[in-house]
Amino acid sequence: MKVKIKQWLRLAPFCCFLYFPYFEAHSVQVIVNSSVPQKQLSASHLRRIFTVRHRQWANDLPIKVFVLAKNNVTHKNFCLQKLEVFPYQLEKIWGKLLFSGLGEPPLVLTDEKQMIEMVRKTPGAIGYVDSLPQDSGVEIMTMESSDD
Repeated sequence: MKVKIKQWLRLAPFCCFLYFPYFEAHSVQVIVNSSVPQKQLSASHLRRIFTVRHRQWANDLPIKVFVLAKNNVTHKNFCLQKLEVFPYQLEKIWGKLLFSGLGEPPLVLTDEKQMIEMVRKTPGAIGYVDSLPQDSGVEIMTMESSDD
């Protein structure tokens, strides 16, 4: 009996992803304002941007990060698929930034329509959506296959 429990405990972390309630097959797209000079990022660079550790683009334009509410399915998918962190971990990082006085957390938006609009009209902006309509006025950031 002890052997079976040990085997199950080793597999438990992998099994929870099979039944993860909000992990969907949709691939979230990272979007940026047309003023952003980079069109491709690594996963680690994207993580640094969304944890507010990287604050300027290559052309010295400040990065303005927009996110959706923590209970939004697209936000949850973005955290898991692109940042490879759980949403609560991101919230914790932002809380530390705010309370330490080292920075401000990203601006939280209500829906994807507002996300597209804010990224479109804010120089240096970055955000994410589940689906992007044609002629939205924003650009899609592609992800590098290799990490930094």
